[in-house]
Amino acid sequence: MRSVARVRIVTLRKWFPPHDPLAAKIARLCILREDLLIEMQGVYVEDIKDLDESSPQSRRMYFLRNLIRTQMELSGALQTLLNSSEFRDLRDNAPKGIQKAFDEAAAIMREAHPVAKDIRNDICGHVRESAVQAALERIDPDSWGFLDVGRKANRTHYKFAGVLTAEILLKDIAKEERGTISSSKFATIADLLVQTFALIEVCLRLYAQDRGLLPRRG
Repeated sequence: MRSVARVRIVTLRKWFPPHDPLAAKIARLCILREDLLIEMQGVYVEDIKDLDESSPQSRRMYFLRNLIRTQMELSGALQTLLNSSEFRDLRDNAPKGIQKAFDEAAAIMREAHPVAKDIRNDICGHVRESAVQAALERIDPDSWGFLDVGRKANRTHYKFAGVLTAEILLKDIAKEERGTISSSKFATIADLLVQTFALIEVCLRLYAQDRGLLPRRG
């Protein structure tokens, strides 16, 4: 039987009162979670007409770069939340299954952090010149891309820049793996995303139940 979607009105001052540090931490997670969801859709959706004028691949790489940057900020926000004494009390009083979920998520986040940080530093938070230089030295001599010159500046696309971006993103991935993006590097990022979405849902539910905003289960 398919689950039925439910819509609930969230009165912001009630759910996230002012001068409440825990409320601000949870609200921050919610904002970043929605950013991450939009960026995932930008990566996986087949066609976004207005954004695919350069190419769908360029659009996907753009959203992937932003996704990793948001994920890094989310990981930091989650760590800050888990280090707060008020939320730690909620977690410690939660059922054993929820405590185990936190431990498993923390382990995955620790494993994925160096991978995501390396990508973020190279091409996500900013475009690091040293990463571009390394890509130029590493790239296949026969690699090429288009310079698509339009009648107006906003119709001109440096499509060759996408080839360089891909080289930076795919650093350390063997050529035979690049066509499918099946490397352990991106599998680690995918596992991190799954755990992040699940963990944020648990965090919001624990917080809302403690504040009497949602009924407790069971």
